Amino acid sequence: MSDASPQEVTVRLDATAADVEVPAAVAQQIPEASTLAAGTKVSVPPQATRQGGVLRRMLGGTHVAVPAWARCTALLVRGYVRIGAAGDAAWGVVPGEEDHAGQSSQQ
Repeated sequence: MSDASPQEVTVRLDATAADVEVPAAVAQQIPEASTLAAGTKVSVPPQATRQGGVLRRMLGGTHVAVPAWARCTALLVRGYVRIGAAGDAAWGVVPGEEDHAGQSSQQ
């Protein structure tokens, strides 16, 4: 058994060319759960950044709200388990052996 503690990763979303109210667009920016170590917690902040010119920065349009339901749905699509949201936070965990222990091998 390893003494390594689970990692935590924060995914920063980019709303420049994506509609962050569409879970599929959010999911494209989140890594597949299978590409990370089991037990890794992935957090998705409530705001995405949007690149733009001087006018956009002056008018405060550089951040876009990303609904919790879109972030949680995107995590589910990418294969995360133990998905949750509280306050501004939304997260999911890469599944490990304990997440598959109750599954039957019968087909």
